[in-house]
Amino acid sequence: MNTILNDAQALAFIQAQAFKVNQQVYEARFPDWDYGRLVFVDTSGPAWSPGVLTYTSDLTGAAKWQSGFAKDIPLADVGQAMQQSAFHLAAIGYQYNIEEVNTVYQVGGTLSSRRARAAKLAYTKFMWDLAIQGSTEKGKAGLINNAAVTPVAATNDGTGSARHWIANDGTVTKTAAQILRDVNQALTGINVATNTLEYADTILLPTEAFNLIASTPFNSLGADTILSWLLKTNVYTLATGRQLTIRAVPFLRTASTQTVVGGGRMVAYKNDENYVKLNLPMPHQFLPVYQDGPLNWQVPGIFRTGGLDFQTTATFYYLDGILPAP
Repeated sequence: MNTILNDAQALAFIQAQAFKVNQQVYEARFPDWDYGRLVFVDTSGPAWSPGVLTYTSDLTGAAKWQSGFAKDIPLADVGQAMQQSAFHLAAIGYQYNIEEVNTVYQVGGTLSSRRARAAKLAYTKFMWDLAIQGSTEKGKAGLINNAAVTPVAATNDGTGSARHWIANDGTVTKTAAQILRDVNQALTGINVATNTLEYADTILLPTEAFNLIASTPFNSLGADTILSWLLKTNVYTLATGRQLTIRAVPFLRTASTQTVVGGGRMVAYKNDENYVKLNLPMPHQFLPVYQDGPLNWQVPGIFRTGGLDFQTTATFYYLDGILPAP
């Protein structure tokens, strides 16, 4: 005769099952929201630290030709600033009920990993959203909406003086050369802002803009799309010999605030930990199983993050209006 597991038996069974499930889930990869490709992720911790203090410095001064009789020697100096970023706790876990546990125990097999996978996906999506658009609740900016970056309106030399690359009805309103010019404007804008020290190495585009350049021939020869030509001839690649990263981000469809409010925004930036990073002192982890009711067992999951830290905004460039408002 079949019997129902008592609380102690059920807990021991779920603990063993959860260990295997959690191990499998953390071995799986979820590339759809791979925020680690867009920004350096700092997991150096400590996990329970209240936050992090970041010190930034700037060197000033220049050597000059000098007379041996001079009394006013040019001096170098170092300016230093400090910014503080607090870390915050967030959580997502999963659960099993008495019916699931006893069925698997008596029939054989393993508890489903679907809820654990759903929890891991929810965490990954949370961190992706935080990296891209920040959190108004915690006062954190994302890659696409830092208020300290001054947006620039795209040049209005398209069809009918359009700033956008493609109209809402699908009509292409800028030539391939004009689109390439807009992208290079963002790349060189960062080079100018950093006194020719850096170029942007990453471009984020609204999905519609990305699809346009990925599917439209660059010229009548048809050997290249605008995207493939851009990847070969952009100023960053020509100057450094390195590959430019171009990614589609849906949030950018209505991110424009300059001139074309609610239109599309292009984001260009240098993906370098010295300029921007995502603080994640405690990556997501599942805690021990506990019984939270007469028929239910939970597996809590927690993580701690401080969102993005911008060491400088000089390595960011927002070009607004590359899509019209919807």
